[in-house]
Amino acid sequence: MGKLKQISVEQRAQIVILHEEGQSQRNIGKFVGVSKTGVATTLKRYAETNSFTDRKRPGRPRKTSESEDRYIMMICKRDRFKTSPVITAEVRNMLSTPISANTVKRRLLSYGYVGRVAKRKPFLRAVNKRKRLLFAKQHQDWTTDHWKSVLWTDESKFELFGNKRRQVVRRKVGESHLAQCIAPSFKHGGGSVMVWGGFCYYGVGDLVKISGTMNKEDYHRILSQHAIPSGCRLIGTGFTFQQDNDPKHTSTICRNYLASKQQKAVLKVLSWPPQSPDINPIELLWDEIDRQVRKMHVTSEKTMWDSLKQVWGNLKNETLQKLVERLPRICKAIIKSRGGYFNEKTLK
Repeated sequence: MGKLKQISVEQRAQIVILHEEGQSQRNIGKFVGVSKTGVATTLKRYAETNSFTDRKRPGRPRKTSESEDRYIMMICKRDRFKTSPVITAEVRNMLSTPISANTVKRRLLSYGYVGRVAKRKPFLRAVNKRKRLLFAKQHQDWTTDHWKSVLWTDESKFELFGNKRRQVVRRKVGESHLAQCIAPSFKHGGGSVMVWGGFCYYGVGDLVKISGTMNKEDYHRILSQHAIPSGCRLIGTGFTFQQDNDPKHTSTICRNYLASKQQKAVLKVLSWPPQSPDINPIELLWDEIDRQVRKMHVTSEKTMWDSLKQVWGNLKNETLQKLVERLPRICKAIIKSRGGYFNEKTLK
């Protein structure tokens, strides 16, 4: 026997109206196209509820109890990177009724935990956080005018194909920058074209292609032939020079060279905290350049380099200025997080 067709709301209304007009249940059934039993049931329910709509159904019974739900949440909180199948395998042994990974997903979702791609941030030890916090406190009174005098520099690799592997983490809204929700990133090789570049509030400096592995002698040449000339041209003598703590940058030959220029008042070297690419605005500039270059569908190192030069030369001053103007807010955010990760969205 097939499943009986449900009486529609319109049919229920017709049944009640015809009944109030004095029609018999048999005649009502023939007119509406419903059995006599269906008419009687409809009239009875209307008398009880005074409504034509469906009653709320209890639905499928839950397979987990509240204590079991809490156990699922506890496993998730201990390791935010565990997938639903892994959590399911862990809880299955302690449950009286087997559950599926979809059930686990629904329980986590009911508590606000949704799978998202984890943000990649530099791994921060306690000593790194202390140095980042010290840097922020030392520069918290710097205005945008102070940051305008800084030449921001760094190297970056641009891959021809693909991108860095994404990792999914389960988190609530507003938890994207919690330490347990961050996928730590570590520097390593890879990429097709490596470049050095520098920019400031007023424009971009030189963009230099790096062939092979850059050593301290190569970086010394970049300092003398590109970095310092770019800073003097864009900002003027006495500009502030920023670089990270890469071993090539802090080598004796490069450190002594910058010290000699600092003694001659050509520049001032900005003391930079370790593991802090998220503070350096040029990292966001590299991301913007990468997005624009990928739209050009480059297929070789030559076309990649040509595209990089084109995008670099066409960067808008408005883009550069917005990156620099974020620095006062970044210092405040680092102080608020005690040197830890900070949420980019709170800076906008």
